[in-house]
Amino acid sequence: MNSRPLLKSFRRGLVSSRFLFSFFAKSKLVIAFGQIVFLFLFVASLAAEPTIQEKTKQTKPSELLKRDSQSLIVIPVIGLNLHLFADQKSDVLRKLKFGEPVSFDKNSLESPKEDWIPVKLEDGLSGFIKRSVVRSVPSKQYLSTLLFEAERMILSKNIDFLAKQEITDTIFQISSSGKFTGDDFIFLRAKAGFFLKKTVDLMNEKGIKPDNDPTTLEFLKRHQTKLLYDYASGKYYVDSNYFWKLLESYPKTKHSDYAGFLATESMPSVDCGADLKCRLEDMRKGKLRYIYLFPNGNYVNLYTKDLVSNLHSMTKDPDSIPCFSPVGEGIKSEINQMIRYASEVGPREKKQILPHLQILKKECFR
Repeated sequence: MNSRPLLKSFRRGLVSSRFLFSFFAKSKLVIAFGQIVFLFLFVASLAAEPTIQEKTKQTKPSELLKRDSQSLIVIPVIGLNLHLFADQKSDVLRKLKFGEPVSFDKNSLESPKEDWIPVKLEDGLSGFIKRSVVRSVPSKQYLSTLLFEAERMILSKNIDFLAKQEITDTIFQISSSGKFTGDDFIFLRAKAGFFLKKTVDLMNEKGIKPDNDPTTLEFLKRHQTKLLYDYASGKYYVDSNYFWKLLESYPKTKHSDYAGFLATESMPSVDCGADLKCRLEDMRKGKLRYIYLFPNGNYVNLYTKDLVSNLHSMTKDPDSIPCFSPVGEGIKSEINQMIRYASEVGPREKKQILPHLQILKKECFR
């Protein structure tokens, strides 16, 4: 029997084991490397394959012409460029105002293009505007689109005071153009008043003084018949009579309720203190008047709740009602007028309001 030293056998076995381990390790590395190469070549082949891109469908000039001739254009931005030609680099004739009336120029010598609309202004000037910036809508949607865009900008905090002046002026000008009558007219005028209110509110909030701002001074002059000035606070606000007169001129229209709401919300805040006549007059001229005129109005429940709350605070302790003898005729007149109004409102509102007024009459007409 041939014997071999244990150490040599061990070393020989170790070498063999290392050889085998190295062999398998290298084999796996080769396989893994091959897989990576295969994957890389596979992805590269996919990337190299030609892709089919869908062509953007171009609208035919004849289709554009037909669409434009049947649409009205709303300009929903401030300072839109009117170009001489259908080219971004062409001369700018002037900047258009928000909502400025323009019409499709049927006599344009250039063929209709996807990105441009040939337009004519009311003063006869013609040019081209970017189609992607404006709204082309059917005639039935013109007014609603115009007012939607105007209100969006008026309520935006990113639109400055001068821009809101421009929007307000435009809506008033369009309302005076004679193009809209009936329900559309009252809605347009009511919205114009609302935009004026929001613009003036912003002016008061920012403390803008018209004496130091010629543009704002001219703006206020243009609308002076619709505005009032509070000397105590130094603030301007829309006269609520603007909306009430609108209702009187166009009663029972589709948008009367909205105009009545704006009239009520435009009532100036009055600090009457303990002056009973002042407090009653404030309620009668505002929320009670709305309930009286619009028994089925959208804001009846809200205003009734507010009125009842105020009247309850005045009558919960009859002895504290400030009807000191001799009671002035002004207080008696206000109570009688409010009772007359409350007697002709809806039955549910009448049931809530009238008992408080009767308590006032009992205490003040002794």
